[in-house]
Amino acid sequence: MTTRDELISGVQTVLREGLRVTSTFGPDDWQRKVLDEGGTWTRKQAYAHITALAEITPGFVGGLAKAGPGNDAAAGMNIDALNAQMVGAKEQLSPDDLRAAFQSGFEHLIEFIETVPDEQLDNQAKFGRLQGPVSDIMASVLVLHSMAHIYGAGGSPLG
Repeated sequence: MTTRDELISGVQTVLREGLRVTSTFGPDDWQRKVLDEGGTWTRKQAYAHITALAEITPGFVGGLAKAGPGNDAAAGMNIDALNAQMVGAKEQLSPDDLRAAFQSGFEHLIEFIETVPDEQLDNQAKFGRLQGPVSDIMASVLVLHSMAHIYGAGGSPLG
């Protein structure tokens, strides 16, 4: 099981790496296609996605913990539509404002993880193919998933 400290450390890594990678982007670099989402997202869209993900997580975790291990919290959810909505809500931000929202979102997420009750982190849950303690699902979705987007956006851009 992912511990609270491991989860915090992972989210701190996401924050540090996201800020490090975006610090090298010039104004035009944000619109470059990336090796992400089949090469259809721009760097800005990838960061809009993970920023929004960080912002919705505190509310999502409570629902995930309450759903219980026998109920898929992703059932009936259209992930593609949710992603489009989350990206659309952030896409109009300037690069500087998006970087600030990214930083703020992940800093608030760390504060949330520091205070969320152990019972919520330890509860067994299911989200699509992910199943196990809420802390493990959070580690997969917030840390591994976000790092994949960060390195996809910071790696070799297309076009």
